[in-house]
Amino acid sequence: MTNFELIALGISLIAIFVAFWQGFLAKSQLEEAKRTKTETEKVLDEIKSKVQRVETISDETRKDVKEQISKLIDKQDENFKVLLNAPKESSQNEMLMTFLPKLMENPEMMERLIDIGNRQK
Repeated sequence: MTNFELIALGISLIAIFVAFWQGFLAKSQLEEAKRTKTETEKVLDEIKSKVQRVETISDETRKDVKEQISKLIDKQDENFKVLLNAPKESSQNEMLMTFLPKLMENPEMMERLIDIGNRQK
């Protein structure tokens, strides 16, 4: 073999070695990319799960707050009604105490007042 042939053979062997080395590096990069993709998908799934939990907690909290507000409003309505009816009941009791002696004298009048009260309910 001539020097030229030996140089060509050496370059060919180096080219084959470089090709194999590039194939090995490409395979390693592909495996690393697959591993990174799997890890990324896992992290994204965890983030999605956490977001869903936060949304659920938020929805439950919003619902609880609405229920508490409704209860508070209902309780205030009841208290307001009691306050509005209290003077009426008090004045009704005073009127009854004023008319009671006269009503005791006239039982028919008492029966009529009872009937009128029952009709208004």
